[in-house]
Amino acid sequence: MIETLRQTGTGWSKILGKQPDWADYFRFDADGMNQGFLAFGGAVLIAIVLATFRIGFPPPDIMLLLVSGHILPLLALVIIVAVVKRLATVPIDTARLMVPGLFMLAIMKIVEGVAVLIGVPLAGAILAVTAILGFRLAQANGLALAMSIGFGLALFVLLAGLPIALYMLANAF
Repeated sequence: MIETLRQTGTGWSKILGKQPDWADYFRFDADGMNQGFLAFGGAVLIAIVLATFRIGFPPPDIMLLLVSGHILPLLALVIIVAVVKRLATVPIDTARLMVPGLFMLAIMKIVEGVAVLIGVPLAGAILAVTAILGFRLAQANGLALAMSIGFGLALFVLLAGLPIALYMLANAF
């Protein structure tokens, strides 16, 4: 797993550097997808543990809401990838968007957990950076500029809006 994380870091630096060989550093098969889900799940666990260090362990119903809120970025990524795959004029390999996207979300969850632990309000900045990284990922996959901007913006909107919708839904009962 350490080698996978090292390869992921190199792959993301290649994506940000607009280098065409970025895909050589990711595995786009079932094992690569599983490693991405594992990294995201581990990052969510770390973020929850760091939050409980800061605010204490919440009651079970609030903990369920907290875990659900942390899993929403995964839902946002799946929705965005499905929409882009449907709207793109060129064939898009879902794994080429999902695998790097899962590792991106994992990194953002760890940064979010550390920010909560030290008490720095970085939620907006984390969402903005995630949107920029989503834009670069879409561009690296050969999407047109408008589609890449749409990918980043839709990711931003869903990452910001889904937790609000979850909390509104939870308060409705």
